[in-house]
Amino acid sequence: MTATIQEAIPQLQGVEAYPVLKEGMAMPLMIYAMTNVQPGEDPGDGRVCIVATFEACILVESDRDKAPLQAAILATKLASLLHYQQWGLDFTMPVEGVQAMPTMPVPELAECSAWAVQWQQALYLGDTTWLWEDQPPGSLVFSFYPESGEGNEHNYQSPEAMA
Repeated sequence: MTATIQEAIPQLQGVEAYPVLKEGMAMPLMIYAMTNVQPGEDPGDGRVCIVATFEACILVESDRDKAPLQAAILATKLASLLHYQQWGLDFTMPVEGVQAMPTMPVPELAECSAWAVQWQQALYLGDTTWLWEDQPPGSLVFSFYPESGEGNEHNYQSPEAMA
C-alpha cells in the first residue's frame, strides 16, 4: 500500500504505516493504519474473509500557504486512488466506503492542517481447500433443462467443452 500511494501521489514527502510520530517528520505526510476488523461474508472455500477498516491522516504544516486546501487536495487524490483499489493482490476485494473529512491533527504534530481518509476492504485469509474428497477437481459437468437429469447423462458437458 505504501509504495502504491507514494508512487501515485508524489507530493507526499512521506507515507508511513503505523508510524512512530516525532517532531521534524517530512511533510506533507500521510500516516495510516488498520483500525478495525470485522467478519466478512464466508466465501465457502476454506478461506476466512475479514473486512478491514483503514484510516489515514494527511498532515500539512500550518505555515504553508493555504495549508488546509493543500491537505484537502491530497485527501481527494488519495480518495481517487482508492477507487476500486486492490493493491495488485489476489486476496483483496476492491476498496469500498471511502470517506474523507477535515480532522484535528495528532497531538504530536499539532502545528498541522489535517484531513482524515477512511476506507474498508475485504481480505481473504488462508488457503482455499477442496471440500469434496469423493469429487476431484475438474469433475464438474453441466446440462440445461429439459436436457438434464436422469436419462440425459449424455447431454452433460465440462465447462471447458462449453467455452
